[in-house]
Amino acid sequence: MQIIRKTLTILILALTCSAVMDAATLTAQQKKDVITKISAKTSSLKTMSCTFTQTKYLSMLSDKMVSQGKMDYKQPNKLRWEYTTPYKYTFILNGAKVYVAGSSRKDVIDTNSNKIFKEIARIMMNTVTGQALASPADFTTDVADGGTLWQVTLVPRKKDMKKMFARIVLSFDKKTLMVTEINIHENNRDRTDIKLKNVKTNTAINENLFAIPK
Repeated sequence: MQIIRKTLTILILALTCSAVMDAATLTAQQKKDVITKISAKTSSLKTMSCTFTQTKYLSMLSDKMVSQGKMDYKQPNKLRWEYTTPYKYTFILNGAKVYVAGSSRKDVIDTNSNKIFKEIARIMMNTVTGQALASPADFTTDVADGGTLWQVTLVPRKKDMKKMFARIVLSFDKKTLMVTEINIHENNRDRTDIKLKNVKTNTAINENLFAIPK
């Protein structure tokens, strides 16, 4: 379950979300236009690399947990999400194979023989390409004007996802239409914020980053 929880958090990452702020209401047509623009931009991504800072807020504690890492994506189905500080944890998706490695355990999963991970891989790729924003089977989608940002709120429809998350708020820069921050709200009132930095798109990426150990 812990692996699935981390994997689902990573999967949502491919989308990325935002901190709570006042946001203007849009008409149905305006929301549709925003989704179309963002989807067109993200679907044109051949590669994407960035660093990130993740802050985990626990509802039962006043403290917060901060970690850092980096992400690499290559079209059509390769993704590496790696925590580097203060602990090391790596998630690699390469086609039908998933590799997860922590400090004490390493696993390779074939998504063709694992229904849960196959679904995760499908949604993950849809989010990276932008298709998830217009996927009514997976999420109920809403859009608000956050000033310099478009705020896209995704509410999961499927039972398994509902158990993990209440909603995900995605922030996209209006000028670049790229994700800038991820806000994941869990049902227990915990929250995870992921801020993306040093984003580079459509540049060369070392293929070895996506290698699945045998």
